[in-house]
Amino acid sequence: MTKLLILSHDRVGSRMAGPGIRYWELARALASDLKITLAAPQPIDLTPTGFTTAHFADQAALAALTERADVVLANSFLLLNHPELAQIAAPLLLDLYDPTPLENLELFREHQPAERERQLQQDLTLLRAQLAAGDGFLCATERQRDLYIGALLAQGRLTPDQVDADPLLRNLIDVVSFGLPADRPQAAGAALRGILPQIDNETKLLLWTGGLWDWMDPLTLIRAMPALVQQIPQAKLVFLAGRHPGGAAAMRMPEQARALAAEIGLPGDVVQFYNEWVPYERRGDFLLEADLLVSLHRPGLESAYAAVRSRFLDHLWAGRASLMGDGDAAAELVVRHELGRVAPPQDVSATAERMIELLADDTLRAACAGRAAALAETYHWQRVAEPIRRFCAAPQRTRPAPHVPALLPVEEEPMTSERSFEDEQRDQIRTLEARWQLATVEQGGRGPGALLRRLLLRVLSPWLAEQREFNAALVRLFYLEQANTTRLNGLMAQVVSAHDRIGALNDFLSARVDDLATRTDALGTFDGELNDRVARLSYTVIQLNEAIAAADEAAAQLAAEIGALKAGEGASRNA
Repeated sequence: MTKLLILSHDRVGSRMAGPGIRYWELARALASDLKITLAAPQPIDLTPTGFTTAHFADQAALAALTERADVVLANSFLLLNHPELAQIAAPLLLDLYDPTPLENLELFREHQPAERERQLQQDLTLLRAQLAAGDGFLCATERQRDLYIGALLAQGRLTPDQVDADPLLRNLIDVVSFGLPADRPQAAGAALRGILPQIDNETKLLLWTGGLWDWMDPLTLIRAMPALVQQIPQAKLVFLAGRHPGGAAAMRMPEQARALAAEIGLPGDVVQFYNEWVPYERRGDFLLEADLLVSLHRPGLESAYAAVRSRFLDHLWAGRASLMGDGDAAAELVVRHELGRVAPPQDVSATAERMIELLADDTLRAACAGRAAALAETYHWQRVAEPIRRFCAAPQRTRPAPHVPALLPVEEEPMTSERSFEDEQRDQIRTLEARWQLATVEQGGRGPGALLRRLLLRVLSPWLAEQREFNAALVRLFYLEQANTTRLNGLMAQVVSAHDRIGALNDFLSARVDDLATRTDALGTFDGELNDRVARLSYTVIQLNEAIAAADEAAAQLAAEIGALKAGEGASRNA
C-alpha cells in the first residue's frame, strides 16, 4: 500500500478546530486504501483506527517522517515554519483550502497600515513559495479552484504539455471540500437545555455554531434579537464562544459581541455565551438541541473565497434548518437546495425577518431540515477524499527542479545596422563561457601515447585547475560588470525621469505662483473696495445717529408743547 503522510499545522485532538478536524477525518476515510500516518505539531490524544499518529516538534522529527513516506499531504501553511518541505523527495500534495492572505486582510483590519502591509507581503511571499513547492494541490470549492488556477498561471506553473494531457488540470489541482462523517449524530446527553439559565424544552433555541472569528458577524444577529423576542418571546440565542484550542491568535469579536449584548439591554438569558470549546465527539449533542443553526459573516474576499465552512456542514450533519449570511459558498447551497434562509450581510431588519419566519413555522423548518440531512450524504469524507486517492495511485513530480537562476536573462539582440559596445561585450562573455573550462586531456587508450597523455595530465592538472578558477572568476567579473552597467543605465533612466518630473513640477508650481499672485492682487483690490465701503457705511451710521438724535429732540419739544396745550385746556375748563 502507498504510504501517505498527512501533516497538519494545527492541533489534532479531542478539542480541535477546522484544520485538525479535516486531517483527522481524511486519515480515517483513506485508511482502508492507503497506509496512513497522521502527524501534528503536538501529540494527538485521540485513538486512531486503521492508521498511526505521530507528532513533530522540530525540523529533524519532520524530516524523519517525510523520508519514510511515498506521498506527503500537508497543509500549505506549514511551509512558513518548515520551508524544507519544498525539497523533500516524495511527491508533495499541498492543501490550500484556507486562503490565508484573504483571511489576514480581515484579521489585521484594525492594525496599523505598515503592519498590515508587512503581513500582506509575508502572506504573498508564502503563497508564491506554496505554488512553487507543490506537485499537486487541493482546495475546498470550485470558486477557490478558479482563484488558484489564476495564481498558478501567474506563477508559471501551467505548461502546454500539462494542458494537452489534462485540459481541466484536475491532476494538478482538484477540490476536496470539507466533509462529514457517514454516521448521523446521536444525542449522548444534555448540552444546553437544562444546563444554561432559562433554556428548557419550551425554548426556541438559535445556536451560533463555530468560533467568533473577526471576519464573522455576530453583531448583526445580536441587534436583530429585540425584534425577534418581541414576536417570539421564548426565543433565545447561544454562541459557542470558546477560545480556539490551537495556536490561532486571540480574536476581538468575542468581547465585542458580549459588549453589544450588554449595551442593547436584553435580559441576560436571551443572549448567552458558552465559553468552552466543545469537544469534537460532543458537538452533536449541542447541534441536536437547536431549533435553528445560524452563521453570519461580514462582506469581503475572505467570505467570498472561503471553504464551505465546517460549521455549516455540521448543520447538514445534524439535519437542521440554517440561517446564513449571503455571499459565500454555504449561502449558495442554502438557496439552491432550500435549506433555510439567507440574509444580506449586516442587514438587521432582514435578519430579524428571516429568523421570525423560520422559528414561527415548524413545518417550514422541518422541511428545510429534511433536505439538509439528505444533502449531507454528498459530503461524506469517503466521497470528498477521492482526488487524494487518485493522486496517490499515480503520484507525479510536477514542481520545478531546484536551480540557480542566471545572473542575466538571455535577450534577443536588437536588429541594428552597427554593432554597439553592448553587442561586443555580450559576444566576449559568450566566448569566455564556452572556453573558460579549457579542453580536457583524453585519458583513454593504450600505448606510449596514452601513457604520455596521462603523465602530462598528472603534471599539468594543478595548473589547469588554477587556470580554470581564474577563468571562472573572470567570467563572473564580466557578469558583475555587465550587471552593474545594466543597473547604472537603469539608474540613469530613473534620474532622467526624475529630472523630467521635477521640471514638470516646477512648471506646475510656477503656474500656481502666478495664479496666486493674480489672486493676491485681486484680493488687495477687493480689500481696498471693502475699506471704502466700510468708511461710507460708518459715515452713514453717524448721519443716521444724528438724525435719530434730532428726531428725539423734536419729539421731546413736541411732547412739551402738547403738555402745555393740555394744561391750557384744563385751566379754561376750570374757569
